[in-house]
Amino acid sequence: MSVRVRELDFGYETFRLHVRELAFAEQKVTCIVGRNGAGKSTLLKCLAGILPFPKRSLFWGDRDLASVKGRSRAGLISYVPQEPALALNYSVLDFVLMGRASFISPFAVPGLEDIRLAHEALRYVGLGGLEDREYSRLSGGERRLVLIARTLAQNAEILLLDEPTTFLDPKNEVDVMDICRRLAVDRKRTIIITLHNLEMAVKYSDRLVFMKKGEILAGGTTAEVLDERLLAEVFDIPISIVNLDGRKLVVR
Repeated sequence: MSVRVRELDFGYETFRLHVRELAFAEQKVTCIVGRNGAGKSTLLKCLAGILPFPKRSLFWGDRDLASVKGRSRAGLISYVPQEPALALNYSVLDFVLMGRASFISPFAVPGLEDIRLAHEALRYVGLGGLEDREYSRLSGGERRLVLIARTLAQNAEILLLDEPTTFLDPKNEVDVMDICRRLAVDRKRTIIITLHNLEMAVKYSDRLVFMKKGEILAGGTTAEVLDERLLAEVFDIPISIVNLDGRKLVVR
């Protein structure tokens, strides 16, 4: 089932997001791209339920996401912020176990299954063995991978990632995006990512969504939407598209 958006409106004092119609294909990687302030993160937070959205504006198949609450929502959608603000210094394992919070009764402790899923998630992102390390002592790239592991422990069908490669070096950028790609292919997850890095978006996504000033300018497969005129309109600078060995590359 796809995630569908229909007549979504959300506004701040000086900004308005309006999406008339948009669909995110299931079990695919979709990258939302655009300039700073285009509304990418706002749209992602609406999809995550962090920001309020009107009823009958977001759907998972035929289900109105506004009516999906609690544990059901946690099993459906997981959100990875750019970087969480932590008041306490948790171990890596405890941090990943936070992804199981909706499945653990109040005042209860994580069960064996919760712990197993947390360990499995850390191994999947390549951080097995770091369970006892303090989260604050990790590198920026490792922290991003821990955030992804937390969403894997939550076992949601839809993963929303807000600028997961920001401030990372090229190696860590590739590691994070490789994992996102594998999650769609191996784990059949629906992955929706906001990105500043247009080159990475073109390389790793199945579908692209271009935003500007709170609106969707285009959405579809790379072959359908990637166009030099569109890129110039979205980013306000000339950007060339080069074909290399069957791949499309963007050159600024």
